[in-house]
Amino acid sequence: MVAVLAVLASYIQHMLVNMAKEEVHILLGVTREIDKMGVKLGDLKNFLTDADRRNITDLSVKVWVGELRDAMYDATNILDLCQLKAMEQGPSRDMGCFNPLLFCMRTPLHAHDIGNRIKNLNKRLDDIKARSASFNFINLGSYEDDGSKKASFGSSTRETSGALDGSGLVGEKIEEDTKNLVAMLTKEYQTQQEYNRIMVFAIVGVGGIGKTTLAQKIFNNDIIQQDFTKKIWLSVNQDFDEIELLRRAISEAGGYHHIAGNAKAQQERALMEALKGHRTLLIMDDVWDYRAWEGVLRTPLLNAALAHGSRVLITTRHDNVARGMMAEEPYHHINKLDPGDAWLLLKKQVVRSVNDEPQLEMLKDIGMGIIEKCDGLPLAVKVIGGLLRQKNIRPVDWENVLKDSLWSVSQMPKELSNSIYLSYDDLGPGLKHCFLHYSLLPKDTIFLVGDIVGMWISEGFLHGTSRDLEEIGKEYYDELIQRNLIEPNKRYIDHVVCNMHDVVRSFAQYVAGNEALVGHNSEIGIMLNKLNSQKLIRLSLQNKGSESNDLEWCSLQAHTSLRTLILVGHVKISEGCKPQAFGATLHLIVAHIDCGKEIKP
Repeated sequence: MVAVLAVLASYIQHMLVNMAKEEVHILLGVTREIDKMGVKLGDLKNFLTDADRRNITDLSVKVWVGELRDAMYDATNILDLCQLKAMEQGPSRDMGCFNPLLFCMRTPLHAHDIGNRIKNLNKRLDDIKARSASFNFINLGSYEDDGSKKASFGSSTRETSGALDGSGLVGEKIEEDTKNLVAMLTKEYQTQQEYNRIMVFAIVGVGGIGKTTLAQKIFNNDIIQQDFTKKIWLSVNQDFDEIELLRRAISEAGGYHHIAGNAKAQQERALMEALKGHRTLLIMDDVWDYRAWEGVLRTPLLNAALAHGSRVLITTRHDNVARGMMAEEPYHHINKLDPGDAWLLLKKQVVRSVNDEPQLEMLKDIGMGIIEKCDGLPLAVKVIGGLLRQKNIRPVDWENVLKDSLWSVSQMPKELSNSIYLSYDDLGPGLKHCFLHYSLLPKDTIFLVGDIVGMWISEGFLHGTSRDLEEIGKEYYDELIQRNLIEPNKRYIDHVVCNMHDVVRSFAQYVAGNEALVGHNSEIGIMLNKLNSQKLIRLSLQNKGSESNDLEWCSLQAHTSLRTLILVGHVKISEGCKPQAFGATLHLIVAHIDCGKEIKP
């Protein structure tokens, strides 16, 4: 959030400089007010770096930052209002060099209103600045001055697939686990259960421990490829939809879901037909609710006349999910990486050429200290490796990472990784903005890199000439990949589609706090109720269900602080509420929707 304020403050200051050049203060009669606003913004920017570090754990600082955020957005709203007023005058002026704020100041109708708004905003900034003294913020300089936090241009939850990424494979343990599980899946069991049902096996472990990687290695194993004539990979996730899950299963099985209609019974028959007579392996990745099996897939698979020896393998964070699916015991629990394997994984992330190897070995003692703080989680090691890749391979840089105070943050939720926080803190302000925005994108909807960069440009996260913006956005996108904060989807070439790991997404949404809200399916009604009590900036709503929920468009229009609205899925606009434009605050609507009424901007 604080990185956003740095960008906003710079933008507002730039406009104030233009105002001074044009002597707008004479038109307004508020010379001192404009000068004071510029000074206060400059002073507050010096505290933003320290406030950013304390914002995540200190509730009082978080409240203060929220108030400053609201004031900054109100300032930009003044500019947006002027932009709209200027546009209403038509294209008679050269907008390339036309400052809409100056236009408002020179128009008597608007000058008085804008002048009063600036005065009122200054009073709020006075109070915010006075309260900042109680926090004893350290002047660490503005974000722009911190060269180490700029993007190195030269250099839902996620949707998974069965494609294997070898960059996460280290050590003998995963080879041993793969061998044992492949043997269990292909073994002939002479028991009554074998003939009465499909045997289910479970891989259990915390988020980021490597469950998906192990399942992918099994899925691509040569013995599995030979033993099973049908292999299905389903990324289930927390927010699955029954019809969509059946459709994907039919598609993975080589069937024709598009001719089966939308009825569940039709989809079940299509799946049964696709699997009939085949020895089938179904892998269900990231299962949160056993009903994804019991209520959706179990019946068609049992009735599909599958060949003897068909199996189901699930990955889950919870034993009770495996228990609900009647998985064979004992479940396979994944252990944390031992220090040696964790060091190998870290080196894999950092090495850029064979010449780096000797230097890295000289830093092994420091590296082992960093690994200890990653607590054996492969995801944490990969993310911290992405951070170290941005540093020089020398003791002082690695020592700085090892001794960083952010490792000791104690008030973060236990499921969130401090290593991700450390990597987030190292991002430049623009890159932080883009990272947090990425977490709002629905996890199982495909967004190409061009779409994402376009959103970032629309949001004002990227700065430069119009011809450079797309290139800068692509460099930001690539750096998020290099830092292991997003992961390329192996189904697509050239990294045009990426996923964000559950743990990383949870962290980003936690950091975004009350500034952003993400809702799915049946939660939409609850989310809309929250709109009345929160001053949201960004809202992401997804309804992938077979039945659409009513979206109260009027309730969204009443929420004047909303700047970004992302709608995905079957969203129906309620009758009796005329769709019309929002106020000046709404910058971006991203809509992948099927709606009952057309929405006109």
